[in-house]
Amino acid sequence: MPGPILRNRVVKFFGTPDVAEGTVNEPRERHEHGLRFNEKWTYRHPRHDPAGASERVIYWRRYDYVGSVVRRAEGAAWERDDSLPQVLAAEPAPARP
Repeated sequence: MPGPILRNRVVKFFGTPDVAEGTVNEPRERHEHGLRFNEKWTYRHPRHDPAGASERVIYWRRYDYVGSVVRRAEGAAWERDDSLPQVLAAEPAPARP
């Protein structure tokens, strides 16, 4: 099983999110798609998405990755994508400053 998903690794892979809701220190937690989170990153047309998604949402609870959902086409239903941890584990680690 891969280690934890780091925020820097997600940004290195996908770039900065198109929309970020909440913050790492947001005290309120929300629920969506069966996931509990306090920060949500939305990517519209993510570059080289491993699931071929036209839209991806990544959920965080503080610094911890919670899960991800994808839409394969505009207006399609959201689907859980549990393969992201394995995909990111195979990527080289971001360089440290």
